[in-house]
Amino acid sequence: MHCLRTINVEHEYGTTRLTLLTGITFIIVFCFSYVATSYNYGYPHNDDGFIYFCLVLTIIYPIHKLTHYIALFNYKKALSFRFKIKKRFIPIIQMRLNETIPKNRYIFTLLAPFFFLNSILLGLAFSYPQFSHYFCILLALHCSICLLDILFVKNLWKAPKNAIIEETPKGYEILVPTIMNSSSNLSQR
Repeated sequence: MHCLRTINVEHEYGTTRLTLLTGITFIIVFCFSYVATSYNYGYPHNDDGFIYFCLVLTIIYPIHKLTHYIALFNYKKALSFRFKIKKRFIPIIQMRLNETIPKNRYIFTLLAPFFFLNSILLGLAFSYPQFSHYFCILLALHCSICLLDILFVKNLWKAPKNAIIEETPKGYEILVPTIMNSSSNLSQR
């Protein structure tokens, strides 16, 4: 195996650019989802569930990480967790896989929270239009959280089908099998 490429999204894009991209993602997703869910609803929105909204707002990130964990359930013995505070006030749950994983499985793991949680939030927004503003805010926040996962998938998408992903302290390495040419083996003899 040899390393085709090392991916470190924070290093490639920079913290400022990532913060700007997540803010823009939040605004765009909220605007479009709010318009889509409120289009046929002619009554004022209801603010009765504000406490529940605040509760879900605080646990949406751990639920996102839990969805990643469920997608990696076959690899649970190789997972390690670390909790840290970034920029003095942002809690981060780091989940690290200590063994290699096939590219397609890793892409599935990265995209699982995006499709699963966003489908639930959109379904709830359309089912309960009086609370759609809450669900649209949660959807926009979750899409902002998923932005890093989507950027990783963008970098992994062009990797060969038989690639294997390994997490390292420097980032994610895309490993591909070394193909030995039979003519080069013969010329070495």
